[in-house]
Amino acid sequence: MNERHEQEKKQFMKLLGQEEVDELDKRFQILESFLKSENHETCQEISTRLDHEGVSLGPGFVAETMELLCRFGFAHKLKFDDGPPRYEHRHLGLHHDHMVCTKCGIIIEFRDETLERQQVDLAAAYGFHMLQHKMEIYGICSDCLKKRSMRVPLSRTKQGEFLVIKGFEGGKKAQMRLTSMGLRIGDTIEVVSTQAGGQLVIALGDHRFVIGQGLAQKVRVEHVCHHPQADFPKRPCLRKLRATGETVPLSRMKEGQEGVIARVAGETRLRRRILEMGINRGATVYVEKYAPLKDPIELIVKGYHVSMRVEEAAHITVEGVRTVTKR
Repeated sequence: MNERHEQEKKQFMKLLGQEEVDELDKRFQILESFLKSENHETCQEISTRLDHEGVSLGPGFVAETMELLCRFGFAHKLKFDDGPPRYEHRHLGLHHDHMVCTKCGIIIEFRDETLERQQVDLAAAYGFHMLQHKMEIYGICSDCLKKRSMRVPLSRTKQGEFLVIKGFEGGKKAQMRLTSMGLRIGDTIEVVSTQAGGQLVIALGDHRFVIGQGLAQKVRVEHVCHHPQADFPKRPCLRKLRATGETVPLSRMKEGQEGVIARVAGETRLRRRILEMGINRGATVYVEKYAPLKDPIELIVKGYHVSMRVEEAAHITVEGVRTVTKR
């Protein structure tokens, strides 16, 4: 056990003793076991290891103690995607972020000084004093990338992946149904979401499609190693955009204008729907045109064409508005 852990055990006994926490000796056993592992563990995993060490305390008591460890600053409670709560050591003064493999579940810790400085600068650009933050990057680890086949059924892909359609399987009826939807071999698509029951929502350009599990199994795809959004033109620095003008509602922008989204408001359901369309803070939005009756508005966000009602656009605040050449 390293010196840092020995120091934390002493502080644990002192702090929890002062608070007169019950069954302190048993809780100390949980702390000792927790400090032996550098993994991100669930209460069940900690309880199982204790059982193997000959200490039977029960998952409920372990969960209660882990909450105490978080309360007194000895542990962090983490929730990755839809998985169970996990706990990691909280070493004072040391911060890191996480990459999570959506295939095997491995959690990789990382720290990047450049990213840390950029986050502070970004908060300052909005006049925001940052107290704490966390970054979680979801993707596929290098080991899982090596194991998977180049071509896989669309049904086996993950949300957020960009794919190239390489072929269709099944009978003529299934192939005709896919082509009638507008899908062609060679198209690059994005998996927008995976839903209960096996349905997938995919995007091709500015169009979304819902595909059932059976039909998705007949679409053979390859993963795009180079993220398409990496080719998007870089937008001006946020500091400069903020200085070009006051914030305005998106509904008041004119055709041919673009700006950076500063805020998305509205009631919960509306706000969630807007965010799911890719319209979130920091994204660049371009007003392509208005319908003949001035409603809806046709927008370009992150390379996609989006149609939105004017009353919905009124809930979105945009900054750095400027007129640009026609796209």
